[in-house]
Amino acid sequence: MIKKKNLTYLTAFIATAAILYHCNAVWARNSEKEGEKAEICGTKIFSIMPSQGEPSTPVKMYVEHFVQGGSLYIDEKKVPYNYVEEGLISFGIPKLAAGNYPLYLNGKKRCKSNVLALKVKESRPVISSLLPARIYYCTASANRIVLLKGDNFTEKTRILFDDIVVGSTFISSKEMEIKIPQAKSGLHHIKAVNMGGNASFAHNFYIEGIPVIYDISMGIKYDGHYELVIEGENFLWGALPLVNGKEIKGDITYKGCNLLVYDRTPLSDSPAELSLQVSNPDGKKSNIFYLSIP
Repeated sequence: MIKKKNLTYLTAFIATAAILYHCNAVWARNSEKEGEKAEICGTKIFSIMPSQGEPSTPVKMYVEHFVQGGSLYIDEKKVPYNYVEEGLISFGIPKLAAGNYPLYLNGKKRCKSNVLALKVKESRPVISSLLPARIYYCTASANRIVLLKGDNFTEKTRILFDDIVVGSTFISSKEMEIKIPQAKSGLHHIKAVNMGGNASFAHNFYIEGIPVIYDISMGIKYDGHYELVIEGENFLWGALPLVNGKEIKGDITYKGCNLLVYDRTPLSDSPAELSLQVSNPDGKKSNIFYLSIP
């Protein structure tokens, strides 16, 4: 009888212990969940600096009760971040269309922090190089095409030449083409402007207006005179040859930007060493070309 009674006590003891163990385990799990929830959901975004910017802009985020392992979201996009120090993390604004986006931290159990607004601005276009970066004043229309290399170009990007919109061709986000308009020689500026008004820094472009002599050859010979054919660049209407530094005003035929014909009447048939330049109406002079002619 005593043995049976002891067995009953033992069974009751084991059952009670099992119930207490189960209750303690449940309590511990609940406490852990509550602690995790309090830890993650207690995270608060105190401020972001700056609160707006274009893609790639670095942003500092000041937080309270930040727990590493949580995720940073801009709208539905998960964004990588760097832990700087306690209470401070940093990230770069990702490539997003311009607009306002909710920004928040999300814990492992999908427990959100408070939400702040981040304004993403339109990307600023960038011109890194021009190919070519200069042309001659008299360059033919077909050869006035310039390739712009850079970044953040769109199909609606406008190109300004000295603050005037010129025709352009979109190739990719990193390349566009334009045709340089007829303009005075000297330094000019090219800028790219996106639809939102975000403009690149001005890039220098040079139109070379100095005449250049490439070659001089003998043309048609007449009785007592002959032609000198002068080939080069940037010969303007009214350009004159300088022989030994002196202007020759008569017997000049203008054939265009690349060609002048000088009808020379020599004082002697014996060759002499001479220098010849081309002078434009604006006073700009070419290189000196030496020759030995009558």
